[in-house]
Amino acid sequence: MAKLYVERGPLRGSELPLAEGRTYTLGRSSSCALSLPDTLASREHASVTVKDGHVYVRDLGSSNGTFLNSQPLAKPQEMKLGDQLEIGDTLLSLLSEEERRTTGGLVGREIAGYKILERVGRGGMGTVYRAHQKSLDRIVAFKVLSPSLAWDKEFTQRFAAEVRSAARLAHPNVVRALDVGEDGPIHYFCMEFMPGGSIDDWIERDGRVAPDRALPMLLDIARGLAYAEEQGVVHRDIKPENLMLDEHGVAKIVDLGIACEGKGSRGAAQSEGVFGTAHYIAPEQAAGERIDSRADIYGLGATAYHMLSGRTLFSGESQSEIMAKHVEEAPEPLDQVAPWVPRSLCAVVMKMLEKDPAARYGSARELIEALENIASGAAAVRRPIALQKVGKITALTDKPKTNRLERQRRNRLIILCVIGGLVALALLLFLLTRL
Repeated sequence: MAKLYVERGPLRGSELPLAEGRTYTLGRSSSCALSLPDTLASREHASVTVKDGHVYVRDLGSSNGTFLNSQPLAKPQEMKLGDQLEIGDTLLSLLSEEERRTTGGLVGREIAGYKILERVGRGGMGTVYRAHQKSLDRIVAFKVLSPSLAWDKEFTQRFAAEVRSAARLAHPNVVRALDVGEDGPIHYFCMEFMPGGSIDDWIERDGRVAPDRALPMLLDIARGLAYAEEQGVVHRDIKPENLMLDEHGVAKIVDLGIACEGKGSRGAAQSEGVFGTAHYIAPEQAAGERIDSRADIYGLGATAYHMLSGRTLFSGESQSEIMAKHVEEAPEPLDQVAPWVPRSLCAVVMKMLEKDPAARYGSARELIEALENIASGAAAVRRPIALQKVGKITALTDKPKTNRLERQRRNRLIILCVIGGLVALALLLFLLTRL
């Protein structure tokens, strides 16, 4: 039969096998067939039913809606193999029973001169594969647009134009766009393959990123943003998922599909609507105002906060609630949330997160200077007290060291307490015998 595979979210990598004649409830409740620890999911969010070999999905009156192939689910619909289902921050794909994360319908095929080797993952815009470009004998990331996007001719034309524009960006901290095209119904684009995965993968695996490892990553991304700034490009969606690592651990900015030409370094209108991701969006961006490169600095600040603390800047029951908090609420200071992070680094991150763009760093170059000042005293950037899985085990174990004098005092106190207890017990027995 088929199964649901979690591509993104707290349960990433999990599978739910589907059996004929059964209905499965998906949501936050522990009684659901797939219980999602996702604050944006309702307790009973959606249901999936298998009937006569077909798979049907319906929304159960959820607060934030259910999306099938990026379209809101207004009524029960049939799911096809390869379709994607979005519930809050969780993304699921319907795969055949024999498929695994590293396989898929295109694996083994040759498309436009690219040999598809392995399925890497799934995102909002489509499926990503590791592929071999035969003409140049190199490994690339081969991204295929979702059918829900590929049918829209206007979108695919605009998308191809954006990729061609992005291909001119050449910098050590920007993932290179290499090719864009179509082969029959398949619309694809190719980019530099990043074997180190994303910063999001790193957080998912380790809970958070140690300050001495996070600092060079942040410097890498700041340098990439400085270059984009010089080119008049505002990314608008800086987040851990869009920051990748190469085989040497160098961090690079990826996913320019929603980048926009800023018409100089000082602005980009949001005439086509608000873009971005709720957990990392700048206040002015969330409010639909004109933005510039300082919105990307805020996005990197929100990413740094998540990297270093293991938690997002804000949480809420819906994306709109989270976005509103970016506009209206002050975040909890990083040095209080993550006391193991050096104060100098905390100060830089909190300056990046100022509500007023004018109060942030005026440019990525200014940010680089601030980060380099910290890096010059690298010994001050120490490792966390304890690297535990944040979100699964939230306690920090920081046992203070005690010297010999302190131990002696503690032992003396214990002895006195024991003696006092024995004296009190003896007195009580004496009084009882006199009654």
